[in-house]
Amino acid sequence: MSTVTPFAVLAVIGAVSGSVTAWLLLRRDRPAEVLTPAAPPEPVPGEVAARLLADERTARLAELTTLAERADGDLELRQECVDRILDRFRSGWPDPVAWQAELWRLLLPHLRPGAPRFWPGMDVELDHVVLHAVDLRGCEVRDARFHGVRFAGDARFGDARFTGLVSFEGSCFARHAFFGGARFGTGADFENATFTGTADFAGVTAAGPVWFDHARFSARTDFTSAAFGDEVSFEATGFAGRTLFSGSRFAAGVLFTRARFSGPADFTGATAAGFDFTGARVRTDARVVRTWPPGWAPGEPQPPRWAGFTRA
Repeated sequence: MSTVTPFAVLAVIGAVSGSVTAWLLLRRDRPAEVLTPAAPPEPVPGEVAARLLADERTARLAELTTLAERADGDLELRQECVDRILDRFRSGWPDPVAWQAELWRLLLPHLRPGAPRFWPGMDVELDHVVLHAVDLRGCEVRDARFHGVRFAGDARFGDARFTGLVSFEGSCFARHAFFGGARFGTGADFENATFTGTADFAGVTAAGPVWFDHARFSARTDFTSAAFGDEVSFEATGFAGRTLFSGSRFAAGVLFTRARFSGPADFTGATAAGFDFTGARVRTDARVVRTWPPGWAPGEPQPPRWAGFTRA
């Protein structure tokens, strides 16, 4: 009768144990061999918001473009389309400069006479917004209203034609304002407006009354050869820079009552049914050249460094 030695038993156990261990290792490693490539990471919330915002802007522009194409053939839709485009200027997009440029691109072809898609008789109303680049040169609109608007970039209205009422009441021109050659068919209101840069009104014409009461001109102000068919008022207006009214024509009276002049002033050749400088003042410590309309001149200086006007 044979006897199994302890060494043989240990050898068998070792063999079995090694086989089991190898099998377990094989099962553990097998899933790693069939894994698919890792999926790209999900966008972070900021990227998701930016993508959704871009998609919404694209959709809004497409909607307005479609409406404008319909309005080309439907007169009753045109003012509605203009109003819808203007309303989008109030949208708080992250890049307002680029967004407003897209909106002007849609709108301006309908405001320029002679353009294939010109829509006559449109009203433009934008109140209490910040506009970064306005270029309405050569455009024609009926009523225009820019109450409390801040023009952050240059505002260009040269040779524009306004057939209705125009109002820039309380607006601020943070850079230059160009109105040279503009035509105001009914009247214009610039009361309480602020002009930080150049204010160019050279050669403007206005058939109705124009108001600049309490306006502030901080730099060069140019009304050279302007023609006004009705009363004009600069009551309590401040002129801080070079002020030019040379060759301007006022068919009715023009008021400069309580106005203030700090820099050079030139009224050479200016004509009016009547000038009124009652209560106006001129700064006397500035060594500048000034010419005033016939019949008016600064009086004796009064402290601090200002002189009132008297009839010459």
